[in-house]
Amino acid sequence: MGEEAAKFRSGLAFGLIAYLWWGLVPLYFAALATFGVPAWEILAHRIAWSLPIMILLTMVVAGWSDVWRVLRSRKLVLTLLLSSTFLAVNWLIYIYATVTGRVVEASLGYYMMPLVNAALAPIFLKEKLRPAHYPALAMVAIGVAIPFVWKGNFTWIAVALPITFGLYGLVRKKVAVESMTGLTVETLLMLLPSLGFLLYLSAHEQNHMTSNDWGLNALLAFSGIVTVVPLLTFTLSLRRLPLLAISFLQFLSPTVQMLIAITWLGESLTSERIAAFVCVWTAVLIFIADALWQARQNRRASCRIDPGGLTPQFGVLPTAVPHR
Repeated sequence: MGEEAAKFRSGLAFGLIAYLWWGLVPLYFAALATFGVPAWEILAHRIAWSLPIMILLTMVVAGWSDVWRVLRSRKLVLTLLLSSTFLAVNWLIYIYATVTGRVVEASLGYYMMPLVNAALAPIFLKEKLRPAHYPALAMVAIGVAIPFVWKGNFTWIAVALPITFGLYGLVRKKVAVESMTGLTVETLLMLLPSLGFLLYLSAHEQNHMTSNDWGLNALLAFSGIVTVVPLLTFTLSLRRLPLLAISFLQFLSPTVQMLIAITWLGESLTSERIAAFVCVWTAVLIFIADALWQARQNRRASCRIDPGGLTPQFGVLPTAVPHR
């Protein structure tokens, strides 16, 4: 039991680092925005500076044999090309939301993430929705509709973020590739267009990296650390924590984002946004209550199979996939 407790504590620590880091990321993108760096360029630098770190981690942790196996398979490469496209679009939308002052809307989208997954699973994985998922999804739909009905504003960022990341997760779920290997290959596949875009900007003297501002250069290079550190700690937490704990931790990130947006970045919670959040939070509470009930039922079932209660059942951990 002591070993299990230590494993849980370390997993919780890694999970807190990952989700708090993701919650604080808007401050980094907002700092780049003050220098006039556009979302497309931030994305290109993020990909380019993540690759050296991913290569180093792959060499130290996983080795290159699995990377070569994936690169030799045309099917795996094409599948990861699709997943990397969804990931790049997700990253771009999130960066755009930050540099244009729409972090509150982005946080609303990430609150909806587990519910969007629940909606996508029956369509693509032929899984059945649980009874509690229907009212939860209905509340999400109402939350999205409120700003449009109220002021004619469609919260497309809040919808696009969870959908693109949900589609990314679905593609990665279908491919038999370990998480770190997959991310390394995805970064390799995204590298050429990113470098090409940065070279294009340099040729037109629009690449902020080629300016003489060393502070800005260092800030752009730091994008690799900003991207990889939470991914690594997230992966480590997945190996140590039960699914239910991850389900709770994932709401920490959008909460921190929303608080930063309101207290630091000058955004406001308008009446229609508050109404939308109330609907989505209600949906999240329904989702969590159902997950707790299901976990309790599973635990009772496992105790009937193992009367001594010596084999706790925590559920199956999800595939490790990157966040924003």
